[in-house]
Amino acid sequence: MYSSKVFTFLRILELILIFLLIVVVLGSVWLLHGGSYSDSRLYQGAGLIVFLLFLLLFIRIKLDAWYATLSQKSEFSDSQVFDSLYERSPVAYITMDVSGAIVNFNPAAVNLLQTTADTMGQVNFYQRVSSDTGMDVSVLQQKISAGLTINDEEVLLQSARGENIWVMLSVYNHRNKQQRLVSLVDITEQKNVDTAKSEFVALATHQLRTPIAAIRWNVELLQRNMRETVTPDQTRYLKKIERNVMRMISLINDFLSVSKLEMGTFSTRIEEVNLSEFFDSALDEFQEKITEKKLKIERSDEPPQAYIKTDTRLFHIIVSNLVSNAVKYILPEGTLTLTYDLRSNTLRIVVADTGIGIPAEELDKMFVKFFRASNAQAHQTEGTGLGLYVVKQSVEILKGNITVESEENVGTKFVVTLPVEVLDTRSLA
Repeated sequence: MYSSKVFTFLRILELILIFLLIVVVLGSVWLLHGGSYSDSRLYQGAGLIVFLLFLLLFIRIKLDAWYATLSQKSEFSDSQVFDSLYERSPVAYITMDVSGAIVNFNPAAVNLLQTTADTMGQVNFYQRVSSDTGMDVSVLQQKISAGLTINDEEVLLQSARGENIWVMLSVYNHRNKQQRLVSLVDITEQKNVDTAKSEFVALATHQLRTPIAAIRWNVELLQRNMRETVTPDQTRYLKKIERNVMRMISLINDFLSVSKLEMGTFSTRIEEVNLSEFFDSALDEFQEKITEKKLKIERSDEPPQAYIKTDTRLFHIIVSNLVSNAVKYILPEGTLTLTYDLRSNTLRIVVADTGIGIPAEELDKMFVKFFRASNAQAHQTEGTGLGLYVVKQSVEILKGNITVESEENVGTKFVVTLPVEVLDTRSLA
C-alpha cells in the first residue's frame, strides 16, 4: 500500500480526532448532569470532529484505491519490461513441452536455428540435437522429462540449413509442469578457436618430439659409452638432463593426448585385453616409485581371469593416469588399492590411495583442464593438471562414468565404470 510515513501521519491524525471526540462526549455528559447549557460550542466541536473523522475515512478510501491502481500499473510495466528483455535478448530462449515440441521462442532462437517464425512451431528440439559428439539424445530427453535442471552443458545442434552449431544448454522447470524453459548460448566461435588452438598444440608437440628424442638418445649414449671416463659431477649432470627430458616427453604426450581427444582425431585400437595382466603391467610402470615409497599394494581381480575387448590406448590412459596420481600423492608406507570387478558387460575399476586427499571445496573441479588442488601444488610443485582431464575425456569416449570420493589427509578413491565386450571368463557371474 502507501508509504509508511503517510500511513503513520494518517494514523496519528485519526487518533487525535478520536481523542477529541471522547473529550467532547465526556463534556456533554458533564453538561447533562448539571453543567451550563448556554455554551453550545461544545456541540459544535463534536460535530466538527465527526465531520473530520468522516473526511479522514474518505481520504483513506481514496488513497487505497489510488495505490491499488498504481500497483496494477507497476505490475503491467514490469511485465512489459520482461517481455522487452525476452524479445531483445541476444541469448536464444525457447519454451518446449516434454516431447521437445517448441511452443514459444524469441527472435534470437529463430536466428540461431536458422529458420523462420512461421516454421519454428514445427521444430522438435530433440531432432535438432546432433549425436555426432557421442551424446545420447535419449538420455538428455530423460533428464529433461524428469524435471532435472541442466546447467551449462555443451551440446551440438543442427540448424535448418544443416550447419553445426555449438551451444551452451541450460534447462529450467516452467510454471506449467508440462513445459521447460531452455536457454541456448551460441559458443560455435569459441569452439572453433579451441579447435584451432588444439591443432596448433598438436602440431607443436609433434614437432618437438624429434629433437627431444634426439637429446634423450644422446644422453643414453653418453651414459653407456663413456661410463668409465665421465666424472661424478658429469654423471650427475647427465642424470639431471635425462630426468628433465623425461618430464618434457611426459608433458608433450599429455598435450598431444588432449589435443587429439578434443579434436576427435584419437585413433582407436580395439584389442583383446587380459585384465589381470593389464593391471599388473600398469603397476610395473611405477614400480621404482612404489619401491622407493615402500607402498603396500592391494589387488582384487573379480573374476581372476577375464578377457575383454576395448580401445587399449584409451584404457591405458585411464588406468595409467589414475595409478600415476595415486603413487605421486600417496604418503610413504601408504596403501595403494587397484581392483576390478566384471559383471555381465560392465567393468568397474577402483583406484584408491591413503594419500593427501583433496579439499572438499575443490572436489568438483578435479576433472577441469589445468586444475590442480591447492594441497597437491604444495606437496608436488611439478604437474600440468591435465591427467584427470584426459582420464575424464577418455572415459566419456568409451561411454563410461567416473566418480571421485576424497577426504583431505585421509585419501582418495576413483571409481570408473565402463561398458565392455566380454570375450572369455571362467567364473563370470
